[in-house]
Amino acid sequence: MDMLAKVEAVTAIASLPLILCGGIVRIIATRAGVAAKTAELLSWAWMLGFFLVFGLSCIGLMIHAFLVLQARIGNGGAPMVRFLAAHETGVTFAFWGVLGTGALIAFPFALGDLGFKLPLRSQGVLVADIGMTFDEVRAQSSLKIKEPHRMGDGSFLDVEDRVFDYRIGLFGLLFAKSRYYWLQTRKADPRITAINIGISPEKMSSAELGAFQRRLQEQLANDGWIPGHFLAHSEETVRLWGGKQTAGDGRYWAKGNTLLIFETKRMDEQKRDEAPNAGEFILYLDLRPRDHERDLVFEPSAWKK
Repeated sequence: MDMLAKVEAVTAIASLPLILCGGIVRIIATRAGVAAKTAELLSWAWMLGFFLVFGLSCIGLMIHAFLVLQARIGNGGAPMVRFLAAHETGVTFAFWGVLGTGALIAFPFALGDLGFKLPLRSQGVLVADIGMTFDEVRAQSSLKIKEPHRMGDGSFLDVEDRVFDYRIGLFGLLFAKSRYYWLQTRKADPRITAINIGISPEKMSSAELGAFQRRLQEQLANDGWIPGHFLAHSEETVRLWGGKQTAGDGRYWAKGNTLLIFETKRMDEQKRDEAPNAGEFILYLDLRPRDHERDLVFEPSAWKK
């Protein structure tokens, strides 16, 4: 038995009980103060890693066992058997390389199935505001912007799913790690009149989304944006609004010629008899010219810190 086979045998024997120690790893991590979810991920990563070591070791052992058995039954002189016997180490390494490469490709997806997500990396800064042209957006953005698509009515549209930081205008507020953008002009007008930005880095629960939006509202107020709302002008409207005199408080904001609207979207399917705060959501911005909603009234009372 050559040295490689001996190492493989020892490694396979040692890794098998280590696979079963994943539960111990989770207990140790939990007692050390690691969050329960992170401890569970460490446990799965431990077991997956040693299972990979065990599998690779067994592949080399199976190749060696195949050659030994072929020699014992009298097939040692066959061309294929002679070739494998002469290049056993190289063939083993080749198998390891192929399977290892496949494992590296699949590993991020496996971690994703276990709930672990790799950190997002911004590909640049998108600078865009109502009234800018696509040429101005490209000139002021570090994010590479492709040529917009000309629509049938003569307007221009650019839609992209990427990770980027979004800034409203050259000196405006920055929304880090946004996930998609939608930029559109009107017919025969080079200026952008509709902007849609997915500003949630990840899907969130209802409570997480509320806290996330609250932080952004505070930043808007500190950056000079004015909140807006609709006012009820009749008792019938008050009744339809559930007894409230206003609607849309905290959702609408304006600065200069730009109207910013907070929008939410549920990303999973609603289930029967689910909890009141169930579901996964994202938050996105809908930017329009300020006169897009002419009935809005902008005043500090439309949102309170």
